[in-house]
Amino acid sequence: MAHRRIEMGINVPAAGTGTSWEIAATVHLPVDPAPDLPVIVALPGGGYNRHYFDIAEPGYSEAAAHAERGIATIAIDHLGAGDSSIPPPDVTSLETVAAANHAALQSILTRLRDGTLRPGIAPLRPSAVVGIGQSMGGHALVAMQAHHRSFDAVAVLGSSMVCTTMPMRPGEKPIFIPKDATPAEAAVLTIGGTDWPWVFHWEDVPPALVDADVSGGMPIRGTAPAWGSLTTPGFSTTLVLPGVVAAEAAAIDVPVLVAMGERDVCRPPIEELAAFSSASDRALFVAPRMAHMHNFAGTRRLFWNRIENFVDQAVSLRKALGYCIVTKPKF
Repeated sequence: MAHRRIEMGINVPAAGTGTSWEIAATVHLPVDPAPDLPVIVALPGGGYNRHYFDIAEPGYSEAAAHAERGIATIAIDHLGAGDSSIPPPDVTSLETVAAANHAALQSILTRLRDGTLRPGIAPLRPSAVVGIGQSMGGHALVAMQAHHRSFDAVAVLGSSMVCTTMPMRPGEKPIFIPKDATPAEAAVLTIGGTDWPWVFHWEDVPPALVDADVSGGMPIRGTAPAWGSLTTPGFSTTLVLPGVVAAEAAAIDVPVLVAMGERDVCRPPIEELAAFSSASDRALFVAPRMAHMHNFAGTRRLFWNRIENFVDQAVSLRKALGYCIVTKPKF
C-alpha cells in the first residue's frame, strides 16, 4: 500500500555526559494526510527494530495499513537497539531509554506541528497521539507515560506488566525461576527453556518468514533480518522478573488497551488488565490464532483493526472532553 516513509535521526541529550545520542525513527504518513490526523507511536520489542511495524512483505506492513486508514505512524528504535546509538548495556536502563524515546518523540511532533518535518509537508496537528509497545516496547511505553506523559492513550501489546511468562507446549513443564534469582540468572533460565519459534509464531505463519525471523538466533541474534536488531537495551534482562514495571503501569491514568495473542508471554488477561489500576478506561483484546510476534500472524489485520478502533476512541474522547496531554507527570 502506498504511503510516505521519512527516515530520521534525532539527537537527544546523553544523560550526564554533555554529549548527545541519536535515535533512529521512521515517520509513515498517508499520501494525502488530514491536517488533524491521529498519530501512532510504535515501539518494538527486544531483538527487533522499528521495521517490525513495516515488514517488507506484501500485506505485512502495519504502518501501511494504518496509513490507509489516515493514521500516521512514528516507529522508533530504542536507545541501545536498531539504528539508534548503542551505549553500554549498563547505561540503557528503563528510565534512560524512556527519556531518550520521549525526547526524540517531542522533536518529531514539534516538526510535524511546525511544518518542518520535510519540505512539501504542511503543518500537521495530531488529533491524538497514541503509543503502542510490543513486548519489551510495552515496558518502555509505560515508563514513558509514567515519567513523561508522552501519550493521550497507550496500548500494550503482548507485554506483561505482572510477570513475563513464557507459554509451554502442552505437556511440558513451565520454566521455574527462583525468587532469589538475579536478573541475569532469570534471563539465562528463560532463554534456555523457551521454544522460541513456537512462542513467537502461530502455525499458519509461512515457514520462510519464521526461518528469516529466528534462524539467526533468538532472543540474542547472531544475524538479524531487516526487522531485527543485534542489540537490546540493558534493561531487557530484568523483564522476566515479577513486577518490574508494576509501579509505572499503576501510575497511568489515560485510556489503556491491553492486547495480546492467543499464545503470548503474558499472565491471564484479567491480571494484566488489573495492573492499570488508575487508567481512565481499560480495554482488553485477545487475538485468536496469534502467537507473540503479532505482525506475522494470519490474524494480524484483526489485531491492527482493534488498535485503529482504540485510536478512534482516543480521538473521540479528546474531542469530547477537550483532553490534552498533561505536561507534569504524576509518577
